[in-house]
Amino acid sequence: MEHGDSKVNLTPPMQSPAPRVLIVAVGICALIAVVSVIIAAVALSRPSTPNITVNGGNTETSSGGGMYYSPSSTGSGGRIWSISIGHDWGLYEYINTTGYLAGFSHDLIDAVCKAAGANCYTIWDPYTNCMDSEAGQHTHGGQGLLDRWYDACWGWEQTVTRVQIVSFSKPFIKSDPSYFWYKKGMTFNENDVSNKKIGFLDGWAQDEKCLARLTAITGSMSITVVHALTPTDLNDKIQNGQVDAAFASEPAMTGFTDVLTRSSTVRLCSIGGNGMMTRKDSTFNAMWNIGFDKIVSNGKFKELCQAAGTKHGSDSRGYIVGCVDT
Repeated sequence: MEHGDSKVNLTPPMQSPAPRVLIVAVGICALIAVVSVIIAAVALSRPSTPNITVNGGNTETSSGGGMYYSPSSTGSGGRIWSISIGHDWGLYEYINTTGYLAGFSHDLIDAVCKAAGANCYTIWDPYTNCMDSEAGQHTHGGQGLLDRWYDACWGWEQTVTRVQIVSFSKPFIKSDPSYFWYKKGMTFNENDVSNKKIGFLDGWAQDEKCLARLTAITGSMSITVVHALTPTDLNDKIQNGQVDAAFASEPAMTGFTDVLTRSSTVRLCSIGGNGMMTRKDSTFNAMWNIGFDKIVSNGKFKELCQAAGTKHGSDSRGYIVGCVDT
């Protein structure tokens, strides 16, 4: 049988491009990783917060919530303390003509934190996020304070209810006198509030529970309770007839004395003066008390109190801060 010649292909097979693509991809990934490391290193070498100028010329370090009390990091081991403040409390806390927060509260925070060698900054937040209440309900801790949005709230009174929820520093402001406030030209019997509509500020010491404890006043159990978020809101409710009167502190309503009449009898809703308010597990008050004691001893506290009326006072905010006697 005749066999034909066998044909053998001696040309080498074409090499697959897959390994080359893989090598190129690995190289690109490695280059991206190196660039990322370099960028991260540069970012970490820069300051984490910018320097800004606020409040009429103070050079401040913004840290998100925006204030400026940072003399050194040695006094508190580099810890940064955050303090909640508001904007609607006479010459203690207000918004100035340039739109920035100002008031005696900022002066005191600055002095105490510097004396304690602590890094502090302030955060504006509604008062109700420090301590809150709802009509007919018991006062309770605010979400901001209890959920650790900040370490402390500035200038809160000690009350029977609050001391069971939070802790306080040494007081630096005397207990606020409380009064009924009603529309000028109207009459109001401050000793009998039976069936009246009474306004209260959400979360403040002068609540319906305090009014119920004032046994010299009759009819407190028959009132209609109306809450307002701010003193301005409360005054509006008085002026438009939503309430017959408000029960509130003098500092809260000082700005409305041109349209409101104040009752004559002083009432007290607190068991101690105003101080820093913190969670019960916080060490903030220990730091604060050290700094506060220092500025009391060196006379700085008295100096701030005496200057507050000139620096922050106005007809709408009042001219007196009720500093504790030292």
